[in-house]
Amino acid sequence: MHRRTTLTLTAVAAPALALALSASTASADPAPQQAPQQVLAQDVARAVTTSPATAGVPASAYAVTGVRAAGEWAAADLAPTDPAALDPATAVLRLTGGTWTVVDLGTAQVGCGLVGDDVLRGLALSC
Repeated sequence: MHRRTTLTLTAVAAPALALALSASTASADPAPQQAPQQVLAQDVARAVTTSPATAGVPASAYAVTGVRAAGEWAAADLAPTDPAALDPATAVLRLTGGTWTVVDLGTAQVGCGLVGDDVLRGLALSC
């Protein structure tokens, strides 16, 4: 019997709590929210610059640009800051457990044999 009462109170209390929380946050100045694409770009850039795949190249030698995602997969372009020193490259990443990890990096055929055709198209990659 006590269990039923607890469930009933929870069912009644939850909407009231949600309403109270929304009212309190509506009156406060909300913190600026980043757009999902901006968060994705930051997360992918962090994964690329801290990856063992890029460990031999300083992060200042390239910019991570053109981040795009298709489900649990993402790709990014690595644009050299000095085109005479490095070739442009592409990284393919996979989201596992909330963390992006570089799984392929190169100048050609990146992601080939690793992801399906739908993902390749979604990431604008070709093999």
